[in-house]
Amino acid sequence: MQPNDESQVTPLSHRIDRVVAITGASRTRIYDALRSGELEAVKFGRTTLVLDSSLRRWLERLPRYAA
Repeated sequence: MQPNDESQVTPLSHRIDRVVAITGASRTRIYDALRSGELEAVKFGRTTLVLDSSLRRWLERLPRYAA
């Protein structure tokens, strides 16, 4: 493996459509979480980027499913 192998790079942020694909949550739920401050994002031009660290924390804080 070469040091600059991009396939091993962990993204720092994700576009909304990617967050929806990763989590299975709806766009509405993601935007609700952003508005409430549960998720952190930055703007890059017109693009909203959800911070990967914030996404991981948000997922960890969600209630656990008990069967």
